[in-house]
Amino acid sequence: MFKHFFHISIIAILFSSCQEININKEVKYTTLLDSVLFHQQELIDNIDTMKINAYVEKAKERIQLFESPSLNDFQKQWLHHEKLAYQKIYMGLDGFNKQIDSLEREFNYSKSQIQTLKEDLVHRHLNKEQFNTYFTDEQKALAELNVLSKKLNKIYTESLQNFDSLEFKLQGILTQLDALQSRHAEPTKK
Repeated sequence: MFKHFFHISIIAILFSSCQEININKEVKYTTLLDSVLFHQQELIDNIDTMKINAYVEKAKERIQLFESPSLNDFQKQWLHHEKLAYQKIYMGLDGFNKQIDSLEREFNYSKSQIQTLKEDLVHRHLNKEQFNTYFTDEQKALAELNVLSKKLNKIYTESLQNFDSLEFKLQGILTQLDALQSRHAEPTKK
């Protein structure tokens, strides 16, 4: 009887520990977190920070051009909407690189957290319940990073598109300004 009880106890212990031994599903979850983070990193890596700097400077120049004392009040009023559009672009992109750098730091931190989570799981420093708690925390952090990276990507894309269309439109406006100025005998400087 004792021998029978001993065998049942061993089987019960092995059965319950087998549930803890199989961590394949949890390792796959951490790999999934890695791939989500990688996708978000790709979104941010596609942002050209040098282009942002150039566009910020060009927008600043355009704003100053529209405030030029060589323009009369009618011309300034005529260009008011374009000036506001350049100001919006300037405000959206000024300091943008700092936000990108901050997001990069957050990505690196999350990457190290995910790697540590995976290592702790593999080395049995965590049980499945602890893993699930930390996994949920990392999911929430990645969801917040996802929202922020998509927001920054949207601002970047829209600002560049708006800037390019304004620059195209500006060529016609400068031509019209020169025509107006020639009527009034005081040409503007480009």
